[in-house]
Amino acid sequence: MKMRLEAPAKYRSDVNVWVDEAIWGHRLYNDQTPWLVFLEFLAVFQSRNAEGKALNEIRRDGVHESFTYHIPRLIPLRQLIFNNPHIRHVEEIQQFDSERWRAWLKAFFTDDDFSYLQERFGSFARLARVVEFFQTTAIEPHRQRRWSSRFLFPYGPNCLYADLPANINGSPDRRFFARSGELLYLMLNRSDKGVEIAEKISEKLLRQDETWNRVIRALLPNGYRVDSNTVSSNIGYLPFAERPEYGELAETWVRLLKLDLAGEVLLDPLMRLSALHMLLYMLRRANEEVGDSREPRFVLDIASPQRTALLELSKENFRANRMLSARAVRAHVESAKEDERWHSALKARVPADAVREYLMERYEWQPDENLPSGDPEVIFEALREYAEKRHQQHVAKVHMEWTRQIGLAVSRRSVGTWYSPDDSLLKALVMCTVDEGREEYRRFLAKLYDRFRLVIGASEAERAFGSLPTDQNAFMQNTQRLEQRLRTLGLLRRLSDDCAYVENPFGSN
Repeated sequence: MKMRLEAPAKYRSDVNVWVDEAIWGHRLYNDQTPWLVFLEFLAVFQSRNAEGKALNEIRRDGVHESFTYHIPRLIPLRQLIFNNPHIRHVEEIQQFDSERWRAWLKAFFTDDDFSYLQERFGSFARLARVVEFFQTTAIEPHRQRRWSSRFLFPYGPNCLYADLPANINGSPDRRFFARSGELLYLMLNRSDKGVEIAEKISEKLLRQDETWNRVIRALLPNGYRVDSNTVSSNIGYLPFAERPEYGELAETWVRLLKLDLAGEVLLDPLMRLSALHMLLYMLRRANEEVGDSREPRFVLDIASPQRTALLELSKENFRANRMLSARAVRAHVESAKEDERWHSALKARVPADAVREYLMERYEWQPDENLPSGDPEVIFEALREYAEKRHQQHVAKVHMEWTRQIGLAVSRRSVGTWYSPDDSLLKALVMCTVDEGREEYRRFLAKLYDRFRLVIGASEAERAFGSLPTDQNAFMQNTQRLEQRLRTLGLLRRLSDDCAYVENPFGSN
């Protein structure tokens, strides 16, 4: 394991026990969905890009990055789109355009004067359609969130803003922008491709001249300064300076950003595959904590009309991966007993007090005042139970939430949860895996395992498990079902009985 970077003292003191953050970073949180991770990353990137430092942060050997970034609140824009229930009602009950404008401006009472919109849009119906468009294309519109925590699709830099509490001028509550996007930023910054990726993001994803980005700008008041009301934050904590996951993540970004596709088309696959890389990072770090040298794996059961042996294997694999983080937390706490300070504390004149002091210092633990103090083992058990309970509240739920949201896993009542990719994830995998326009099918399956630890065929299963965990016929049928899926999606062509190619219609060539 690489040398661990020192965590900022402020972050350590902000938590009741420093365990989850010590293992994976500060922090991962289940309420922050993969889309919100991606939006937070873009917001951090945009702030640093304005200063000419995006993904090119200077970090001395053995020292964590330290910088402050700023995200605009953009309150007038967000009120107009997400806190504007009168606009459709006014359009329906008023017949004449002038009456619509008058009634809406009277009903839409805010601190800002939106009368300038009448001159810019002319027709009230035109404004209503623009607002409706941004509402319907918003990120996760089906989720019931307060208007200050609803987000535009990131058509450009003017669409990025901070997550805010109900008190929109207060400090962010870190529920939806919980710093996972900061971890994604740090991972890419620590790869050797940060500068290249930054150039491509500016060129393809965050263009000021993109059409819908300019429309967003037209909705803002005259002379409105985007940087006039911002939320400022210090960058989060990522424990290790170098890890193979950083380079693998960066390689996926480079491959996708080089495709001959518009930026808004790339956002969805970038979101899905970034979350997949972060899940792999979580599993590998958990394995390191429990002392397991095996690589993580995702056994995919390609949808079948009947329950298969692979479905049961995939369910078992899912349960093991989901529980791995809890095992890592227990192992991390148990490692305290391997330290010389533990043995010294047990030899102290008052062992219980010495043990409490040691554990409080090591884990930034703030024990309950009513905790019994006579037995060192009782004190240790209290720490472990608290760390495990805290882990179950949020970080333990990340694997379940993220795999389902990126299309890697499905859940069915009375059946359970298992790994089975949806069409959007399959398209993203083809986009970043198939080189030079096409790839021989078996080679494609091997690449999926090499890059993402996805087990589909018998060869990959043998590499993952050392031997086939079920009969070879089950894996053969699995690969046939995937072939049919890809053919239906227009992503595979069979030239003969022994020759099938996966085709990437989005290739840069």
